[in-house]
Amino acid sequence: MSLFSKLFGGDKEAEETAKSLLKSIFGNQNESKPETKPEYEDEPEAAPVNNASDDSDYEAPSGFSWGDKMPAEENQYNFNGTFKQYFENIFSTEFAAYRCEKAENYGRVAYTLYGAAGKAIVVELMPGKSESKKLRKQCEAEGTPYVRFYYNHEGWWNTKEYVIQRMKEKIRG
Repeated sequence: MSLFSKLFGGDKEAEETAKSLLKSIFGNQNESKPETKPEYEDEPEAAPVNNASDDSDYEAPSGFSWGDKMPAEENQYNFNGTFKQYFENIFSTEFAAYRCEKAENYGRVAYTLYGAAGKAIVVELMPGKSESKKLRKQCEAEGTPYVRFYYNHEGWWNTKEYVIQRMKEKIRG
């Protein structure tokens, strides 16, 4: 006995109407409840977007990390790899003296860098639509420096100098 048979007590016309309505709303899915994606579920990595202008005269100053045109400086979108690889590359080259640990949860990635004195900084990468403040509040309570970068916010490029500068402003030995 199908779900609709149970709901409509064998009324075939009502059952077919309900099935038709569900198909028009959800497409060709089975009779079971349509699978919905939780808001917090991991999202696929943002594909690199090349928003570089054809205007070769455009030169973005170092550290300029937002705007309509992609800066010429290395950033997460012109890097040959994923946004995670981009940030990990910065950590391994510019912050090589620090040990780095990575934790992923619900579309967010948190990197904790450790120096000789312990936890030096927490860097959180998250989607632009996320408003989670849990890790930031936890770091604040611990007295641990924290910085956040959005990896898919339109017009925010996360240029290399911008990322380095923000981290250096917060980091502790």
